[in-house]
Amino acid sequence: MRIRLFLVALLVMVVGLGGIAYANSDTLVIGSGAEAVGLDPRLETDVPSFERINVIMEPLVKFDVEMNLVPALATDWEFSDDALTLTFYLREGVKWHDGKPFTAEDVKYTFEWVLDPNNAAPNRGLYADIDRIEVVNDHVVSFHLGKPYSFLLNNIARMPITPAHDGDREDFRQAPIGTGPYKLVQWTRDDRMVLVANEEYWGGKPNIPNLVFRAIPENATRLLAFEAGEIDIYQGGVVPQELPRLEADPRFVVQRVPGTGYNYLGFNTQVGALSDVRVRQAINYLINREGIVTRVLNNIGTPGVGPVPETLPWFNPDVQRYEYNPEKAKELLREAGYGPGDISLRLFTNENPDRVRIAEILQFEAQQIGVKIEVFVEEWGAYLSRIQETDDFDIFILGWSGQLDPDRAMIRQFHTDGANNYGKYSNERLDYLLEYGRTVPPDSQESIEIYREAQEIVVREVPYGFINYSEEVGLHHNYIKNWRVHPYGAGAWQDVHLIVKER
Repeated sequence: MRIRLFLVALLVMVVGLGGIAYANSDTLVIGSGAEAVGLDPRLETDVPSFERINVIMEPLVKFDVEMNLVPALATDWEFSDDALTLTFYLREGVKWHDGKPFTAEDVKYTFEWVLDPNNAAPNRGLYADIDRIEVVNDHVVSFHLGKPYSFLLNNIARMPITPAHDGDREDFRQAPIGTGPYKLVQWTRDDRMVLVANEEYWGGKPNIPNLVFRAIPENATRLLAFEAGEIDIYQGGVVPQELPRLEADPRFVVQRVPGTGYNYLGFNTQVGALSDVRVRQAINYLINREGIVTRVLNNIGTPGVGPVPETLPWFNPDVQRYEYNPEKAKELLREAGYGPGDISLRLFTNENPDRVRIAEILQFEAQQIGVKIEVFVEEWGAYLSRIQETDDFDIFILGWSGQLDPDRAMIRQFHTDGANNYGKYSNERLDYLLEYGRTVPPDSQESIEIYREAQEIVVREVPYGFINYSEEVGLHHNYIKNWRVHPYGAGAWQDVHLIVKER
């Protein structure tokens, strides 16, 4: 035990020395655009948190880089003929980081905790159709549903399992254990998170002994650290204007794939002028989507249309389009009874420079038609708390990743009781469609028709102004091998144990 403590202390000391200590094959340094809010998968909803969670903990199944569901802590699964029971067959011989065995009781504990209304699980609604969870034996667990839920398996894929024997620990959110390939050693907020290899990992001992996440919110600063060799690899937040240069440099490897989400302008639909749909539509006509993608994002991603990505079969290509049209915006404001100088709004965003630029562009465009927008830029954690926990905002810029089906893309955000309905939007017909759509076979024409109507309502009533669909960009030094950029940012490092650093 003394030897182990000494090695951990030595690692922490070495990591504290800065970038020079990383110039070897024993440590992989990952750059991140924001600090994690927390490390409890039952409570977190943001990508920066799950980037880290997914190397410490694991779900039953996961999405690979081709976006196929593949085994993780479960080796197989099956639905009953009536679609009311989903049974998982668990991987044997898996241990938690403290050496205790992983069993079906851990699965039952995790999802019952999420379903307990006394807990603060923000994604409870995604699992609400689970009536009970049955432990058949240590390695078989069944979910019994009150009604069919077409997209349940996709949601289970994004809920890492927490240990029944340790998950109620008071500081679990800051210092969790898992079954994943790396163990948490140290977390210095807004600086770095240090992890060491789980040598008993069921998927094989990680190739790189040490892992460090460095939180660097400013994209240009992160790129400088990368080019200086202080960072080995990162995904997302690449400076768009630098991509051509980076792609031409033989020292670096740039990978690009279509993403699974979008950036949006969110509206507080219950406050002042924004309670009028015509005002929200007017502001939507001020978003120059093509210009933003071309000039701000340097052609990373595509102009936004609605909540469902273009790559999914449910995408509705016929929804109302909001082309950049300031004259149409002025016309709608006049119809709503507002003249120049009558509307003042507060727009909040985080330190992401692309979002700040978009906010400033919108501020300028609004000023041209007599609408005042004051822009506030906040640190990621404080910003997320404002949007998720208060209604102290008018409009905000944020994004969603992992919108792999129309249920995930809409029910939390736009259902009257949705856990992430930050703007307090409500539409009775939409609520019905989103609830009914869950019970219909996802590969049916009926499912497509339901969700296409739902998109038409959302786009017409503008709880969000959709800015752009995302593209995932990964950047690493040429000495990094065996890594592919993941279409779902939160899953970027789930196979980090397979990465090789030839240096």
